[in-house]
Amino acid sequence: MKHKPWRWVFTGICLLLTMVLLFKVRSILGPFLLAFILAYLLNPLVEALERRRISRKRSILIVFSLIIGVVFTIIFLMLPSLYNELSKLAVILPNALQVFTEWVDGFRAQYKATGLPSRVALVLDEHLGQGEAIIANRLNLLLDSLPKVLSTATLYVLSPVMAIYLLTDWKGIGGHFFRIIPQRWRMEWRRLWQDINHVIRQFVRGDLVIAVIVGILVGVGVKLVGMEYALLIGLICGVFDLIPYFGPVIGAVPAVLLALTKSPAMAFKVALVIFIVQQLEGNVISPKLMGESVGLHPLWVIFALLAGGELAGFWGMLLAVPLAAVIRVVLNHVYFRLVSSKV
Repeated sequence: MKHKPWRWVFTGICLLLTMVLLFKVRSILGPFLLAFILAYLLNPLVEALERRRISRKRSILIVFSLIIGVVFTIIFLMLPSLYNELSKLAVILPNALQVFTEWVDGFRAQYKATGLPSRVALVLDEHLGQGEAIIANRLNLLLDSLPKVLSTATLYVLSPVMAIYLLTDWKGIGGHFFRIIPQRWRMEWRRLWQDINHVIRQFVRGDLVIAVIVGILVGVGVKLVGMEYALLIGLICGVFDLIPYFGPVIGAVPAVLLALTKSPAMAFKVALVIFIVQQLEGNVISPKLMGESVGLHPLWVIFALLAGGELAGFWGMLLAVPLAAVIRVVLNHVYFRLVSSKV
């Protein structure tokens, strides 16, 4: 018992040094994080095969073989079309920017011709100039960051390999983690982990499937109304649909802007397709697939999304809701622990 304080000091020092080390090498943590996420999401499939009396190693091989087959099939079917659409977009984008510049110049000429006071016209000019500068800066930032993104993306090729190693020893890793926890808290930590597991899997299972369905419906819909870039628009709307509330609106903006390069009528048709799909999602698809929600009040969801966007941009908004749900589960356990200890 007399060694107990020193044990806590040693554990605290080890945790602090680990956090410092992880902070120093944070630029290479992405592939490891992706590997853990892959292993976490695929472990239920592996365990389902194990329950059918298939060995764990063979189960992992079957799961990864199926995933590789599906991924290569999707790439084979989608990549040529996506490449063609991006190539066309690269050709028309300079013309679209030129049209936008001409529209801004025409708008300037119109409000100057109306005889607005010089100070009002000056303020409008400043804001229009700022808007053009922001768009130009964002485009330059995107183009400048592409080589870095492509170079770091090669590191993520290692993630599936690391995920296989994690899956092979998944039960052992979990056992080591729970052995670190003192015996009297171990059952409580297991219950906490089970609740967190339930929330995350429910969110991923529901939101991911819904996003795929929304992306397919939007892509098919805009194709039916005669819009090019249907695959690109469906992909954009599907990815942003993972973000509750704001995601559909954010995804609709680039889709409508792409349609504006064709005509205002086409932009209206694309907006109408997205609106119809979102109504189907809200009233039919989500209630059927999501079941009970992650247990967060809409105001807390909005707060989490805004906070996540402020702290980490797109990825912050994407991960805000599951993280908020996990925090809710942890706080509930802490609260009930405190209440039960007083009783």
